[in-house]
Amino acid sequence: MVRDAEQRGNVVDFAAVLKRERLVSTGINLVLSAAFFLAVFGATNRTLTIADPDGFALDFLPQGGAISLMAALVPALLVRKGLRKCGTVGLPSTGSILAQVARMVGLGLVSAVLLAALCLIGPWATIGWAQAFAVKLVYGGALGFAITHRALTRLYGQG
Repeated sequence: MVRDAEQRGNVVDFAAVLKRERLVSTGINLVLSAAFFLAVFGATNRTLTIADPDGFALDFLPQGGAISLMAALVPALLVRKGLRKCGTVGLPSTGSILAQVARMVGLGLVSAVLLAALCLIGPWATIGWAQAFAVKLVYGGALGFAITHRALTRLYGQG
């Protein structure tokens, strides 16, 4: 699909587009993960429980779902808009994008369930605030990167 734009004389470096979108997604999801962590668990350096009452483990579920949704949907729509401006034909339809987003949300939720299960069946009952914050940032950034990469390469046939 990117080749169509190249044949029309508009050179689209999809590798550069992919790199940019992955970096932006990673950065945004790091910031959002930090903000939501602080909103849910507070800024006080304390010990958090893996299960109740803090629910650190189960907090992976909304984080994984939200990050996957936004890391797939926003870049897919932005890249399609940019490629349209370059004259690229044969771009994915909105339905195709939404179907890919649904698959990516499913994938993100699977990763969240696996992490939650690991936390819940693991030997830990608590985790330090700083360690929990770091885990959430790493997960958020890595998931944003991976989902953006997978969604864009699946939709635009590059990678």
